[in-house]
Amino acid sequence: MPVTPQENNAYREFVVEIAKGLGALDLSGHDIVWHYTDGDGLLGILQSSTLYATQVAALNDSKETEYATDLFREAVRQVILDKKDDSDAVAFLNAVLEFVKDEPENPTRGISKFFVTCFSGQADDVNQWGKYARGTGRYAVGFVPSMLFSPPSSFLYRVIYDRAKQQQATKAIAEATLRFYREGLNGERLKEPDLWAREFFQAWDEWVYRLAPLAKDHRWQSESEFRIVHELNVSEFPKVRFRQRRTMLSRYIVLEFPHVVKRRASLLPIAKIMIGPGAHPAFTRVSVKLLLEQMGYPDIPVEITKCSLTEP
Repeated sequence: MPVTPQENNAYREFVVEIAKGLGALDLSGHDIVWHYTDGDGLLGILQSSTLYATQVAALNDSKETEYATDLFREAVRQVILDKKDDSDAVAFLNAVLEFVKDEPENPTRGISKFFVTCFSGQADDVNQWGKYARGTGRYAVGFVPSMLFSPPSSFLYRVIYDRAKQQQATKAIAEATLRFYREGLNGERLKEPDLWAREFFQAWDEWVYRLAPLAKDHRWQSESEFRIVHELNVSEFPKVRFRQRRTMLSRYIVLEFPHVVKRRASLLPIAKIMIGPGAHPAFTRVSVKLLLEQMGYPDIPVEITKCSLTEP
């Protein structure tokens, strides 16, 4: 017997509460979030009025999504110790560890349907300029965070770096994994508990995995990162695009956002443009302002960085 709509809704509500408890939905204190990019990225954003979201396995740090999965595995192992005298619970939780085992030849994160666009809460940050915009030109596009939503598939979240909060959340998730499984093991499902375990965890994982891109190691805390997490719908598959990166063929999807005022072409919620370190910033500023006017953004401030970088 498949997961019912009522059960699926309970899983959704649990995940939302976890996200709230972590502070991932708290956007307070940030009137602008910044997307650091190069010249080609800036032109693509302004000329298309869209943002690209990269499939989670192809993020800059290829191990990012493994971080949250490792936390979950640790939490499941802890619950196994807590339930060591409950053979049925131990058997199920060991099966969960098998479900989330990542095999090099068939990486589970590689088939994930979640796509991510990254932002920083830091304006004009020298580390961001150096790390995320190394191509032709350096730019940061400032967006109004409260408008970077496109329900029901795209939401903006704050990334969480606090290890204690992460461990508390993953322990709650591991315990809820067992609890929801057992609550659903009734009626006809009692005849085939292994089948129910697979059906349950596939549905459960659809919700829980949404939290994976929101956890990062505390060493990256200075980035003050925010992320749009987009869940790819089946109907969007033809919109997936591909590009060759240095080490892999990656996937991305184009994100569009609702606009308040009806126009011939939709506009993104851009609040400001920052020109990064490089040659001819004043000349570049004139060009950026003209491009903004041409694309329907006549009143967007364009500023020049106060940072400097030693060019290679």
